[in-house]
Amino acid sequence: MVHIVYGVMLFSAMLQVNRSLVERGRAQYHAGQYPAAEASFLNALEEVERGDDSERAEILAELGSVYTNEDKLSKAEQAYEQSLTIYKRLPNQKQVALLLRHIGAVYSLQGREDDALRVLQQALKLTRANHDAELEVEVLNIVGVVHYRRGKNSKAEACFKQALDAASRAGVQAELGELLNNLGNVYQAERKYAEAETLLKRALQHTESAVGASHPDLTFTLSSLGSLYTTTGRYAEAEEQYRRALTILGPVQSDFETRVARLLHAFSATYMKSGNTPEAGAVLERAAGIARRNVNQHTDMALIIEDYAGLLKSQGKFQEANELVLEARRARAAASLVTTWH
Repeated sequence: MVHIVYGVMLFSAMLQVNRSLVERGRAQYHAGQYPAAEASFLNALEEVERGDDSERAEILAELGSVYTNEDKLSKAEQAYEQSLTIYKRLPNQKQVALLLRHIGAVYSLQGREDDALRVLQQALKLTRANHDAELEVEVLNIVGVVHYRRGKNSKAEACFKQALDAASRAGVQAELGELLNNLGNVYQAERKYAEAETLLKRALQHTESAVGASHPDLTFTLSSLGSLYTTTGRYAEAEEQYRRALTILGPVQSDFETRVARLLHAFSATYMKSGNTPEAGAVLERAAGIARRNVNQHTDMALIIEDYAGLLKSQGKFQEANELVLEARRARAAASLVTTWH
């Protein structure tokens, strides 16, 4: 009897510690402190009681979102898949749909657009069957992203508008900043620059009011604005966006290496188009250094390496340029991609 009571008290204490770690991880995640959140969720996983499937599935899902924001896509996929397996067994239809949405987003980030659409269609079917308007908005957003990455702008625009309409009807605010940003990028691709700028500024304002002025999530819209201003010849304004984004990531650049590399790459293009070739070269060199460290995990880094090789070639540094081209080609070949180097 004493042993049983002690066991119940011990389980209760463990559960309390476990929830404390989960709540801490969530707070760190929402503050953009992803490495700290990762540590909290991993510690929480270690303390989950054997057989507590619901708790384990919840933590794995949260950990997958952290990994996604850290650009650790293979780890994100693994965590989400493990969580999905548990939720299918429980069963929990809402969580199954949410996990399918997350996995679809990871597939898209990995360039696996067919796989992404397949699981997202499953998620959409479940959300509509369960009349879950908020989750339907999230799924439609990712479906739009997949179409955008495939260059199918009209389909992407339709998805984002459908998601915005659904969000408005249901009073959903959580995805609004991201939706406005994504639709703004579609308009930018369609050369509707005035409409794009309006949407991107609204996206920035909404996201900033939701997460604060120094959250890493702001860097996506700041980069979109930087691209827009570069395209329209407003180089000083473009530089302002990129500098702000890099300042946000400044204290934790090592936690966001690939994101920093992409920002620097875009920033170098702004300098190049404005005629500031020395600064363009210096910024691109920094981007390439980061890209080389991450190219085996993120083959989009190969483009940065190739652009830097092109710069070196223009400077007559042919041997160094050719070595970088081969490095990028090897990374693309390993991922079954075709090189874009000419």
